[in-house]
Amino acid sequence: MDKLRQHAGKILLSGTGALLVLSMVTLGASLLSNGPSVEDTQADAAVQKLEGNLGDARAKLATQHTALLAQLPGMDIERVNRDRAAGRSLLLSLTDSSASTRTVKEQQVLLDARYRFLGHKSRVLTRFVPEWMTATGAAKGAGTTYTLADPDIDVSRVQGLKYSYTGVARLDPVRVGPDQGSAAMSEFVVFTYSTSQDSAVTSLDAYRASSETRDALAAASEEQLSLKPTG
Repeated sequence: MDKLRQHAGKILLSGTGALLVLSMVTLGASLLSNGPSVEDTQADAAVQKLEGNLGDARAKLATQHTALLAQLPGMDIERVNRDRAAGRSLLLSLTDSSASTRTVKEQQVLLDARYRFLGHKSRVLTRFVPEWMTATGAAKGAGTTYTLADPDIDVSRVQGLKYSYTGVARLDPVRVGPDQGSAAMSEFVVFTYSTSQDSAVTSLDAYRASSETRDALAAASEEQLSLKPTG
C-alpha cells in the first residue's frame, strides 16, 4: 500500500510547478463539467481566480488526492502509465497538424478516419483543429513546427474500468513557417480524455489556451524552471 501511495503522489502531484499544476486541475474540472460550450474567456477567468486564491486551490487538490488514494486498491498503476503515454501520442498527432501542408478539411478527414472515437461532429475536429491550424499558420501552408514538452497528465476520475485524465501541454516552436515570421510563441493545450481497460482512448477533448491563459502558464513555467537547482 505504501508503494501505491508513493506512485499515486507522483501521478497526481508531479508537474512543472504548483501554479501550472493547479491551473491544470482548475481548467480541467471546468472543461469536464461544462463540456464543449466552454469558451476561452471562461478558461482565463478560471486561471485568474486560481491565481488570486492559491490556498483554496491547494486545498481542492489535496481533497482530490485523498479521494484518489481511497481508490488505490482498485487502481492499476501500470495502466495509468500506459494511458499517459497514449495521451501524449494522441496529443502529438493533433498538434503536428501545425506543420502540415494539408488543408484543414483534409486534416479533419485524416483524423476522423484514424480515430473513430472522435466522430465527424467532435469538437476536436470541428473547432480545435481549424483553430489550431489557423493560429499556427498551417491553414496557409506548412506552419510552425513544435516540440512537445513533457505534459502534465493527471488522473481526474476512476469509474470502474473507465479512467479519465486531465492534462496541460506546453509546445515550443522549433521551426517557424514563412507566414509567421519570427513571432511564434510557445503554445499551451488543455486536454481531457478517457480510456478503456486496454488503454484505448474512448473520448477526447482539446482546447488551445487563449493568449492571456498562455502568457500566465508560460510565466509560471519559466518561474518554476528558474527555481530548479542547477547543481
